Formats: sequence, C-alpha cells, structure tokens
Amino acid sequence: MRRPAPSILRSCVHRRFGISFVGCRSQPAVRCFSTDQLWRGVRSTSFSNSLDFKDGSESTFPVFRVLNAMGELDSGVELPFSMDEGVEMMRMMIKSKVYDDVLMTMQRQGRISFYCTNYGEEATSVGTAAALKSQDMIWPQYRELGAFLWRGLTAQEIADQNIGNEGDRSKGRNLQVHYCMLEKNMQTVHAVLGTQIPQAPGAGYAYKLDKEDRVSVAYFGDGAASEGDAFTGFNFASVYGAQTLFICRNNGYSISTGVEDQYKGDGIAARGPALAIPTIRVDGNDLVAVYIATQAARKKCVEEKTPILLELMTYRVGDHTTSDDSSAYRKEDKEEVKRLSGVGPLPRWKKFLESRGMWDDEKTKEVEVAAREEMLQAMKAGEAKKKPPLRELFTDVFSDLPWHLEEQAAYAEQHCREYSSSYNMHTVRGLDGPAPSADPKRIASAPRVLPPAPRGEAKETTMVQAINDALSIALASDSRSVLFGEDVAFGGVFRCSVGLRDKYGEDRVLNAPVAEQAIAAFAVGLSVAGYKAIAEIQFADYIFPAFDQIVNEIAKYRYRNAGGGAGNITIRAPCSAVGHGSMYHSQSVESYFAHCPGLKIVIPRGPKQAKGLLLAAIRDPDPVLFFEPKVLYRARIEGPDGQVPVEDYELPIGQAEVVQEGTDVTLVGWGSQIGRLQAAAAKAAEEGISCEVVDLQTIIPWDVDTVQASVEKTGRLIIAHEAPQTNGFGAEISAKIQERCFLHLQSPIQRVCGFDTHFPYAWEEFYVPSASRVLAAIKASVSF
Repeated sequence: MRRPAPSILRSCVHRRFGISFVGCRSQPAVRCFSTDQLWRGVRSTSFSNSLDFKDGSESTFPVFRVLNAMGELDSGVELPFSMDEGVEMMRMMIKSKVYDDVLMTMQRQGRISFYCTNYGEEATSVGTAAALKSQDMIWPQYRELGAFLWRGLTAQEIADQNIGNEGDRSKGRNLQVHYCMLEKNMQTVHAVLGTQIPQAPGAGYAYKLDKEDRVSVAYFGDGAASEGDAFTGFNFASVYGAQTLFICRNNGYSISTGVEDQYKGDGIAARGPALAIPTIRVDGNDLVAVYIATQAARKKCVEEKTPILLELMTYRVGDHTTSDDSSAYRKEDKEEVKRLSGVGPLPRWKKFLESRGMWDDEKTKEVEVAAREEMLQAMKAGEAKKKPPLRELFTDVFSDLPWHLEEQAAYAEQHCREYSSSYNMHTVRGLDGPAPSADPKRIASAPRVLPPAPRGEAKETTMVQAINDALSIALASDSRSVLFGEDVAFGGVFRCSVGLRDKYGEDRVLNAPVAEQAIAAFAVGLSVAGYKAIAEIQFADYIFPAFDQIVNEIAKYRYRNAGGGAGNITIRAPCSAVGHGSMYHSQSVESYFAHCPGLKIVIPRGPKQAKGLLLAAIRDPDPVLFFEPKVLYRARIEGPDGQVPVEDYELPIGQAEVVQEGTDVTLVGWGSQIGRLQAAAAKAAEEGISCEVVDLQTIIPWDVDTVQASVEKTGRLIIAHEAPQTNGFGAEISAKIQERCFLHLQSPIQRVCGFDTHFPYAWEEFYVPSASRVLAAIKASVSF
C-alpha cells in the first residue's frame, strides 16, 4: 500500500495581505513506499509508463503587488507601517538618489575613481531594510545604499569611504561603495559576485541554534544568482533549516548581459521550490509590497526555521557603474527607459503620499537640496582628510602582526622616507616625521605567547585518534563550536570524527552537502555569528572549489572589515601521498595558500603534534588551514611523537622544532616528510655526516629564526617537500635564508621536492622526495 504523494506546492497564506509563498517543507523528501524499490530523497511515489519530461512550466509565479503604477493601493489593503514611517522611507529613497547624483558627478570630476548607482532600485533596499529588525544580519552586495542609509550610515561616512581617507571605517582598503557597519549588523559589501549567498546560511543556522528572533539576509542580483555559490547557498540553508532570507534584486541586467542570456527558466524564484524553499516574487517597484513580503518572510523564517527566497522584480535605470555605458547594449530605447523610470519606486510612492496629503513637490525639493548640500559638504570635509597611517597597510591581515609583516612594515616606513620624492608623502598621516623604530622582539619569529607545556599521562596513540581526541575536547570545552563536512556525522572517510555526533548532538556535528565552496562559506557565517567553525574538506585535492571562499573571503575578512568579522575558522583536510592515491588523492597544496595573506597553515608530523596543534588552531583568532598527512593517520609512531598527552593541551602555532640536532647539514621539512628526513639523516650518520632535522610545523607564519640559527651552525641547508619544486614553499625558505645567512653558507641551498608533474600512480615511489634522494643531496652539499 502506498501513501499518497504530497503536493509539491504548499501555500502559506498571510490573511491580512493574501501573501502566498510557493514551496514545501512540511514533508521530508525521503520516503517512497514502493514494494519494488526504495528511493530516498524524492517526493513522488507513483509510477507511470508515460515518458513525461518536466520543464517547470507547469507552475508559474505571480508577482505580488498591492500599489499600482499610479500610486493606488489595492482595495482592502492596509499599510503595514505608519504614515510617518512611509514619509521617512520616501526621504531615504530621495537621499539615495541625490547621493548617487552627487557621487557620480564626483567621479566624472576625477575626485573619486569609481561609483555604482542605485537608480530605480531604491525600494528594494529601503523597503526590505525597514521591514527587518535591527538585530538581523545583512550581507549586502553593491546596490544596498538605501539599506545602509536606513540603518544610519551618514553622508560623511559615505564620502570618507569613497575617498578612502583616514575617516573610512575600512581604513581606505576597499573600492568605492564597499560600505560596512558591523555594529549595525551590516557586513562589508561583497565585491566578488555571489560569495555572500552561501555565507549567510552559516549565521542563519547559528541563530537557529541560539533560538534567536533573528535572521540572516543575503542580497544579490540576477547575475549573481547564476554563480554556483547561489545554488549551494540555497541548498545549505534548506538542508539545515537556517534562518536566512535570500533577497534577489532582478533588475534585468548583469552589466551588459540581459536576463535572456542569464537563464532560460522562470526567473530566480523558480529555483526555490526545487530546494524546498518557500518563495515569492514581488514587484520591487512597489514599496508597500516589498515591505509586506519581507515582513511576512521574516516572520515565517523565524517561526518555521526555514529559509525564504524573495525575487524583487525591478529595473536598473542607470549604468552598471561609472565605467559602463549601458546605451551600447540596452534592449530598451530611451523612451522605454523613461517610461520604466516613471513607474519606478520614487514616482509611485510619491503619488501615493500626495494622495494622502503627506507629500508635495516642495517637500521633494527640500529633501533634495538638503541631501545635495549634505553630501557636497561631506566630500569637502573628506577631501581635507589624509590617508590612514602607512602602518595600517599591514594591520588586520592577522589578529596580531607576525614577524614578516612587522619586518615589511619597518622596511616600508624607512624606504618611503629615504625616497620621499617618489611618493605623495603629504597625503598620508604620520609620514612627516622620522620612521618609527622597529621593535626587535616583534620581528623575532618565535610565538609571542606560549601555551603551557603538556602535562599528565600520555599514551601511545595513532594520529587519527589524536585528531578525534582534539575535536572532542574542542567541542566539549566550547559549546559554541560546530564540526561539519562531508560524511563527518558518520565519522569521516578516515574516521577522524567517529562517535562525535553521538557525544555532542546532530546540531553540532553535521554532515554537509557535497559542495566545498559552501562548506567554507558556511564557516564564515558561523564565525560572524560568534561560533567556532571546524570544517572538514574530505581531501586536500578537493579544496579547490573552495579556493575563492578561502582566499577572497576568509583570508580577507578581517582586513576588509578593519578588524571585525570572521576569524575563528579551522579547515581540516587530509593531504599528501598515501601510497596509492594518484593525482586526485595525493596533492600537497600548502604553497597555493601560503601566497595568500591572512591564512595560517599548519601541517603536523605525528599524533602528539596533531592533537596539540589542532587544538591551538581551533582556538586561534585567525583562520587556519590544517593539513593532515593521511599516510600517518594509522602509522605507528615510535618515541615521544607517538606518546600523546591524554588531557587538553596546545602546541604553539608558528614555532618550528629541532627534531634532531646536528652539525653539518640542516634538513628542513614538515608533515610526513620529516620521517624521510630522519631516515636520510640516519644513513648520512653512517657515513660520518651529522644532520640537524627541523620540522617547520607551521608554514605561515614560519619560524625563520629557528631555521636561521641552524643554518648559521651547519652552513648548509636542504629543504624537502612533496609539492612540486617550482614555486613550492621551499623556494620562499631558500630565498629568505639566502638573504640572512649568505656569509654562513658553505654550499648552495638545495631543494628535494616532488617533480613538476602531476602526482603519478605508477611511479609514486620515484616521485616523492625519498630518503635516498635526500641522502644524495646531503652528500652533494658536504662535498661542494
């Protein structure tokens, strides 16, 4: 006997306004009561012998509208806000337009370099922002000026940001219109299209966990909806029931690409029901409809623990940016553009207010004149300010400047003064005096604060169990920590998270859909909401779909926000050779990420290091990539490295360890390569050559002082890593040690690395930098 299939459409009617969301979350899509087969993840339980292809045309989305183009409110509809609030929204929309006018003129005059207007889309940002609550987190794109104004962004702050002066919240680091008000729950405008969409569900899930009356709101356009980030963001929010509003401004264009070339389906709204997201399409030029829909969506989102998708239909009246000339590609002629402008949000709402005796042309002129003067004065004041101090170029990359940034900052301060005629010194605050003296303690590469040394009982443990212990301690010691990734609930493909879901609950140990970019993005949202995010990428080889989120978002988050935002993020990934992995299960990817400022990178060599360094990484205020050499997971490590303290402990990030002392040659490596270096050193000792083995442990920030001290003693350096030689991290070590130890070197620095090929299956033993290859390099070094 089969249960009748539930309808794919479910209407949730808001009685007051007749608002209906299309979607279904009432029935889980996991049952099929056929006697023949059992399929999970689908709703249909019926069979058919008709070949019937579905293209989505069976259902359409009406456009929710209550205020027509003439400014007439539908019969029986009451305003969801007071008339005073309606007047204030009118003022904000006018301000947005006037500010756009002035700043576009500033760009044409060369006083700012770039600008992006909001013409015709004022209601989508003002109307939604007014309907939200102040505690709601907004993830804006670049046409949300109205939302920023509604939350209190001032003309002076706008001017300072567009100029990039010392008054700018982001310290002059961001392109124009990239506003930020963290204290008002508005993240920095996202420049990379669509990256905020999968980040918002992370915060929305945190609000669900905390049982807060709060939603996470991602704004984006029809072009961004084509990004993979959009689909994965929708899916993650749906799977996790994240309290997230997705607000799409469908204005018809993504720069020059019209919607006809952007998608062939029924707009953006059609994508919601496919992922069980309640969805509505709204007239984005109707301020009242936008407000009603947003208010109802927010209520439903919090009460039903579900994401909501709103597609706001509007029209981009202006050019994409001041770098664009839309007349070269617009499908509408000038008359049609003029007509569309006439039915836009400002003329429509003006007519309504006039009909109620609340507005007239004189008030319009009054607001326009005041707004124009306000922005002109703000620009004048902003242009009189200097750029931030040069040191701010280096701050906020990490929570505290590591040695190499301290070194670079000291160099920059000294150099620009020595060559002052080459720079606009007078425009930068603080360059009119002598260079500040560098603090030797801060240029030292050793960690500035060391954790307590491990104590108590230790027992022989595999690396996989040590990692499991570290994850369990992290989850137990901080209730605001979440572990997630592909197959994590089951224990992970390498079994590193076995038993943790049973211990800490399904809300904190989560399986993730197979979408690495969304795993990384979800971590951002969790971190912004105050959680520690512990993400697992199943193999380091599969981290590249997340590359954009890691290098353009996670790494830059603190810097672009001038100190606030995402930080408590650890991304774990098994890496390196395993004996049979070939090119997609064997890569060492550290050098790709070492080139990107803002990321710490850790690679342990054994169980003791894995547990202590992983706990330190999870508790570090900066994002950490934690790469685990999978060949070591179940290897028996004899000696101290295999003896793992039972209790909670940390090992310092940024500190190398001299694993074996020697006098003739320094061998530097990390991860599983340390075992090969030790084997090579043992062979060399048989021939009377004494090798010092240094485990870097942390790639960024790396401990240059420890390596330097060793090389000054031995006079020789060999660096070994599995990654290909060209542009591997060994090249950076070699360059820096050559700078510091040139007069101490008795032979050229050598690198023993993977070859510049892809990782092979048949020739793995020849590809990896084996002990014999290291031994050959040792002999060559001492015989030079």
